[in-house]
Amino acid sequence: MATLTLTIDPEILEAAKREAERRQITLDQLVIDTLTTVVPKKPVAKNNQRLIELMNEGVLGHIDRPLTREEIYAERTWPRS
Repeated sequence: MATLTLTIDPEILEAAKREAERRQITLDQLVIDTLTTVVPKKPVAKNNQRLIELMNEGVLGHIDRPLTREEIYAERTWPRS
């Protein structure tokens, strides 16, 4: 794990110590738990999974193979006069 140095108001520090004591955990663990709720450990993997889900909900639906160039640009073409 990495080391984190904080500069905080003494009143906030005392309140945080009391909260950690109330929860029967260390102050370090309280900070870790709090940061973990704000920033998940693996946000990229979670976001990637959601992106794949959104892509499969799109116009083309679930695709098991790469699209051809013609399929990709089919909606972008229009009859020319």
